[in-house]
Amino acid sequence: MIKNDIDLELKKKYAVLALKWCVKNFGVCERKRTKLKLEISDRKRTMKKSNVFGVYCFYKNKITIYGPNCKSLFEIVSTVIHEYTHYLQSRTMYSKYEKTHQYHHNPLEKEAKRNEKLYAKECYRNIKKLID
Repeated sequence: MIKNDIDLELKKKYAVLALKWCVKNFGVCERKRTKLKLEISDRKRTMKKSNVFGVYCFYKNKITIYGPNCKSLFEIVSTVIHEYTHYLQSRTMYSKYEKTHQYHHNPLEKEAKRNEKLYAKECYRNIKKLID
């Protein structure tokens, strides 16, 4: 293990606690028929030469966080918040915007990015208090 690498198990712990924080603070999506799943992958993922930190699959109702791409625990927390925002959003609207907007201009991506910026510090501090 490289000196600056964060243990995947610790990343998993932070991701689970961040998800619990999201449920408590944002609520749950009543449209979903299955329980939300969370996976922390030990694989890297890239798309168009850019690292992918996480994804939300509307069909499987599953958030996947790519552990090796998240270099800090704060990035784990931020990514969980981003993907949880997608979990709360409408798949129909997301599909509609995908056809008319580039990724960074998609209003639902902007909302997910905004939630990261607004809540990641608060969520991270909350988790640190629980763990320390």
